[in-house]
Amino acid sequence: MSEITTSGHSILVDPESGELRKPKGQPGAQLVSWLVGRVQPWRDHRNRNYLSKWTEYWRLWRGQWDPADKNRLSERSRLIAPALMQAIEMSVAEVEEAVLGKESWFDIADDIRDQEKLDATLMRDQLREDMDEVEVRDVISEATLVAAIFGEGTVKVNTEIHGIEGLKRNSAGELVTIDGERVVVSYDSYRPDQVIPDPSGRTVKEMQGIALEHRVPTHAVYEKIEAGIYRKDAASLLGGAHLPRENENSLSLEERLTPVDSDATNIIEYHGKVPAKFLLQLEGASDPLDELILMEAERASDEVMVEAIVTYANDNVLLRAIANPFVLKDRTVICFPWEAVPGRFWGRGVAEKGYNPQKALDAELRARSDSLGFVSAPMLGLDAGRIPRGFKPEVKPGKVWLTNGPPDDILRPVQIGALEPNTFNQTQELTQMVQMGTGAFDTATSLRGTTSSGGNAANSGSMLMGAFVKRSKRAIQNVSRKLLEPLIRKTALRYLQFDPVRYPFDDFTFHVKATLGVIAREMEQVNLTQLIGMLPEEGFNTKLEAAKGFIELSSVLNKADIIAAIATDKEQAQERSQQEQQQQQAAAAQEQELGEIAKEGETLKNQKIIAEIRKMLAEAESTERGIDIKEVMAILEGQRIGLQESELEQFDRQNDLQVRRLDLQEFQLNLKAREIAQRGSQGS
Repeated sequence: MSEITTSGHSILVDPESGELRKPKGQPGAQLVSWLVGRVQPWRDHRNRNYLSKWTEYWRLWRGQWDPADKNRLSERSRLIAPALMQAIEMSVAEVEEAVLGKESWFDIADDIRDQEKLDATLMRDQLREDMDEVEVRDVISEATLVAAIFGEGTVKVNTEIHGIEGLKRNSAGELVTIDGERVVVSYDSYRPDQVIPDPSGRTVKEMQGIALEHRVPTHAVYEKIEAGIYRKDAASLLGGAHLPRENENSLSLEERLTPVDSDATNIIEYHGKVPAKFLLQLEGASDPLDELILMEAERASDEVMVEAIVTYANDNVLLRAIANPFVLKDRTVICFPWEAVPGRFWGRGVAEKGYNPQKALDAELRARSDSLGFVSAPMLGLDAGRIPRGFKPEVKPGKVWLTNGPPDDILRPVQIGALEPNTFNQTQELTQMVQMGTGAFDTATSLRGTTSSGGNAANSGSMLMGAFVKRSKRAIQNVSRKLLEPLIRKTALRYLQFDPVRYPFDDFTFHVKATLGVIAREMEQVNLTQLIGMLPEEGFNTKLEAAKGFIELSSVLNKADIIAAIATDKEQAQERSQQEQQQQQAAAAQEQELGEIAKEGETLKNQKIIAEIRKMLAEAESTERGIDIKEVMAILEGQRIGLQESELEQFDRQNDLQVRRLDLQEFQLNLKAREIAQRGSQGS
């Protein structure tokens, strides 16, 4: 059926022209008719409910004016304020920086019960290399932008066999080319006007099916037919197929294509459930068992459904129809909302959140521009009966006015209203309302007119940034959960199934780690700077860890080198700390030894006193008993000599300890001097 778009949102159907695209003379014509009978109502439902709004969001983002954007019939200005454009681009930039800002933008964690973690690491590195080869970051960036504008982004995962060319040296040392083939998983991003979902489902998995519609050059279709990707019998039917009429509400208003303008083919790729009998009819019956299955499937009507991927052109030529070849029978289409709307498939984007304040801002700017025309362009009232014939009613410098009487009576300036001075201030308030609705933070606009007190105090900037970071984290986490995780999982499953040589893994779980956005990083850096300033001098290791976190949040080119240098400084500091601990332990041991020697000296003194007392007692006893004094004196002299020898040994030990203590003090002083010199060189 052809569509004739009329004014407004109504769509008339011309049943006669529908016969032109009715599939005839090709196996699979019933399958195409069955799909068109379902996809066309789904497309009509989407266009009636969403296409007009999407078209307006597209124009607001691109700054393109349309007569439908007039706020009143007398409006002449075509200005479109860039506030919504800024909000969309800032929100997308924040998500991109958070999701794709790091070189290692995703990680694969192995099962906790698996003691061998090397397989997950190897698969992660191989997967990251393969995804970077097909420029997956560009596709993710485009899909994120589409979701921010329209509220819904779509990515399709393609599994293809590509030829690879390489170089190697032969036995003679010469470079020669090598050819081969390998499985490649690539990605495509789609706008919502190219996505036709089943309106009864809320998720891709829940729907009966989802179709992707896009236009390609006809020669590309023939090339795939030649390569065996599409059916051979489609080549003879494709030339006579009629291209469906382009919808006049298409998003790309300046890029409409017709059969006259370009040799294009409209391709619809359907992912979902189809009656099993249609696929069996295409495959044919190779033995009696297949014939029985085919007869049973035909009797079952549409009750037996199988998951399939069907591609057809211009609503009447079947290009390919295969059962879902993947292990889990999962669909290769990933749809994710910018912000989920409860109970609805289509999400809410930045353009929808900022639509109303943007329209009010445009109306304010256009009213001001229209009033400037009345104020800046001079207008005159003339007495038509008193001006000469052939008078040219124009105003320019140096013009000579010829009048039939006093000019003051014949010519009079006409003033219509005056320019309202508050309109420009009101546009600033409306711009802030756009930021309020979208959550996009702009430092220059939000902190304009900052004072030292009240609501515009210095800490209000941190409060505004904190609120923005909280709102942006919702979008970042949503993109991580709804886009990145299923994208990486589907990619890994495709490689594991179709390329087991390069992916010989079977035990894995995925964990996608998104980093902070730009403004969130700036906030964290400010907090870390304040923390480093508050730490005491003794917390050297803590300062190094805080500095490491500061560098990791930055985007400097030599980030890895700085982090490695910080790690080296930390190791050296730990070594110095260990040396100081060893020296302190040695000094404590020496102090303990000196204490023991002092105790021994006290013991010797006590022994000397005891010896002297004994001498006195012996003298007294010898006097009383008449013992020979010489013998007593000899005994006492021997004891005295022994005590003197003990004292000399004690003095020698004390001298040795004193020398060792002086050496230790000298070593500590040299170590302190080196530390002071190092700090001075670092400070300079």
